Amino acid sequence: MAILAGLFGPSHSLSSHDNWLHRALGGGKTHSGASVSEHTALNISGVYRAVSVISDTIAQLPIHVWRRTDDGRQVVTDHPVATALRMRPNPHMTPFSQQQVCQSHGLLWGNGYAEIARNGRGQAAELWPLMADCTRPERRDDGSLVYRTVVDGESIPIPGRNVVHIRNLGHCGYIGHSPIWLHRQGLGLALAAEEFGGKFFGNDAKSGGFIEVPGTLPEGGAKNIQNSLSDSQGGLKNAHRVKILEAGMKFVQTTIPPDDAQFLSTREFQIAEIARMYGVPLVLMQSHEKTTSWGSGIEHLLIGFVTWTLTPWIVQWEQELNWKLFTEEERREGLFVKFALQALLRGDMASRAGFYKTLREISALTPNEIRELEDLDPDPRLDVFHSPANWQEVGQPDPAAADRESTQQLRRAMASALRPTDVG
Repeated sequence: MAILAGLFGPSHSLSSHDNWLHRALGGGKTHSGASVSEHTALNISGVYRAVSVISDTIAQLPIHVWRRTDDGRQVVTDHPVATALRMRPNPHMTPFSQQQVCQSHGLLWGNGYAEIARNGRGQAAELWPLMADCTRPERRDDGSLVYRTVVDGESIPIPGRNVVHIRNLGHCGYIGHSPIWLHRQGLGLALAAEEFGGKFFGNDAKSGGFIEVPGTLPEGGAKNIQNSLSDSQGGLKNAHRVKILEAGMKFVQTTIPPDDAQFLSTREFQIAEIARMYGVPLVLMQSHEKTTSWGSGIEHLLIGFVTWTLTPWIVQWEQELNWKLFTEEERREGLFVKFALQALLRGDMASRAGFYKTLREISALTPNEIRELEDLDPDPRLDVFHSPANWQEVGQPDPAAADRESTQQLRRAMASALRPTDVG
């Protein structure tokens, strides 16, 4: 059983490398007044959407274990790694949920960790996510790398070869920066705008101000008036009631109305900021602003999303899994893992049909291989390659040209035979 078995669930550490205690005590407060952390950032719909669309997309991709052979490669299904990646990474999680958790940690904290539990033969058999705010890499004096994770207040070292680590951009190469922490000022503005909107509507859609009272109030009078207005006339439940001001009191508005403060524009701009922060097209953020700003349409936006946002994470996953999941002997045998990206790049029906037709004509795919890509059952009659009959190898005589020359010679001979002979 992996060390993480006792850490399955939320846990926090005072020794976190991201200064969890500092943030919990308000150290994450921004200029807008809102406190931002990797947990509170998910309250912003744009962050939640960006993190979920990247994590869910990567988590749904099939991962195959392959073995290189003299003839190419073949899928491996009887290896513990194949079972962990495609069936059950640990007794409590599906492959989707395990990968979703680790990827979301990488997007929020900048680092996603998974502990590798090995069987008696030293083969990777299980994967357990480690809490990102409780785990950090540590390089020892002998040059080895260990990962320290906190379980029930105890710091436990895990050998580096037993931890899968995906990381965001960082300076040292061992640990990635938290994008939430780097961009906390912009995210704080988004949280502040949301809080402002909530309080605005909770205050009967009125901006702040003060009550002007003729004369001088008796001791405690100001507090009594404020309590009276807040309890009986303020709040959303009193939004459509008639308000009463006593003894010549007059309301004077002092704050800027939301229209003048460009409230809606600010909220829309923060969505674009978050989309830029994570490299997610606005159309995938459920925003319809500038949907064709990248390429000539939504299809090009999605291709760009796969190429520039998903692929860097996927390459990092593949490199880390290939190095950590297999023993040195297994790597020599040619075992490796690879994500199947074809499903994300298939395009529409017409585009796929043209793509398959071209690959079949140049003998790059058999009809059965095309059927497999389309999730159709194979047909034993279709395991053959085809190519157009009029194609020829470069540098070889053109059979059609030879046929044309023979035909022309035959026509000349027939014409000569039918030509009248000269009589002397």
